[in-house]
Amino acid sequence: MLPTMRNERQQREIAVIGAGPAGAHLARRLAETGLRVWLFDPRAPWEKPCGGGITHQAWSRFPILRAASLKPHEVFQSLQISPHRQFFVVDQGHPLLMVSRRALGEVMLDAATRAGAVHVPAAVERLESSAGRIRLTAGGREYLADFVAGADGVRSLVRRTFLGELAKERTLGAICRFYEGGPGDPTVVRVASFPGYCWSFPRADCLAVGVGAMQRGYDIKGALEGFMADFYPGRRPLGPAQGALLPYLHDFGAYREPRVGACWALIGDAAGFVDTLTGEGIGYAVWSADLLADAILAGRPGRYEGAWRRAFGWHLMSGAWVARHIFNPKFIDRFFTAITVCPALRRTFMDYVWNLPPYPVLLGRALRALPATRREWRAFKRDGALIPAERLQPFESLAGQIDFQYRP
Repeated sequence: MLPTMRNERQQREIAVIGAGPAGAHLARRLAETGLRVWLFDPRAPWEKPCGGGITHQAWSRFPILRAASLKPHEVFQSLQISPHRQFFVVDQGHPLLMVSRRALGEVMLDAATRAGAVHVPAAVERLESSAGRIRLTAGGREYLADFVAGADGVRSLVRRTFLGELAKERTLGAICRFYEGGPGDPTVVRVASFPGYCWSFPRADCLAVGVGAMQRGYDIKGALEGFMADFYPGRRPLGPAQGALLPYLHDFGAYREPRVGACWALIGDAAGFVDTLTGEGIGYAVWSADLLADAILAGRPGRYEGAWRRAFGWHLMSGAWVARHIFNPKFIDRFFTAITVCPALRRTFMDYVWNLPPYPVLLGRALRALPATRREWRAFKRDGALIPAERLQPFESLAGQIDFQYRP
């Protein structure tokens, strides 16, 4: 049975744990309707160890993500490199916005508090359900709430309390470091020799570089140092490397678990809402917060379960399945080359990059483009399997480090 809420007069105390994009957005939505909202977070705003990229889908759907005060850097071109240095260039469509996650956190937390949410800068130390209400202990004080939303990341206290801890194999290890640099630097993503990837995202005042590994046991710090030696030798770091765990829900069982109960719900990273294939998380964090806010304000928080599954659940599940099967170096080499030399495949893939259609829709488009793609691939092999050098013109500084000849 779906959990329901008491009438608005009684049901007005909401606790949100975690003041990142998901938690702050939920707190703002609820507080601006007059509900009493506590927003618990001892660190916010903070600089999360990630690239800080906001996709076209995210900023077009949620205007707060493109606030002028964020001073985003717009990126229209990026270089994608395979494990054996085949490549393709993303160079059409909408920009990718690069922002400081600290600045984004400040904007969204400020919006929440201006709407009336009370920011409690303390960690929640204890959480329990008591007589149909939630009792929280934070900063030596006790709080009572009618409902608690977990926006507190992979190690979510709300998740541990009501569902149990997220299994290690459903997390991704990542490391990020900031270097001197800025808007003049190229955006590069290289698929690693292990299941994972390295990336460099230029921001307005620095270069964010990171590595993510989809399986445990790999030297991601060494991979980061190797990536810097290959593409940005001699760059001065602006601080120590930062590590983080991100959700990596690569099995369907993870999606069978509920994200809402009688007095609790999970959103953002705490719910595992990250695209396993692309790493996109900010958009799903805010989207899930919106869906939960709608359900709470309707007095039916249980409707959130069906809402997120209909909105993006199947897409995330499909992406998880695809990610399990494509991170093979030989396949990635061929695929990256094919995107460069086969216009039909390139058009299909660029539509995916910029518009993120559901994966079943993408598969249908790829199958329709298959006959043309096969003709173009045969012509490429017949002409000597040489990638046109002009494809790398936007990345002249890196051109000498990329192979122009495809090696099957």
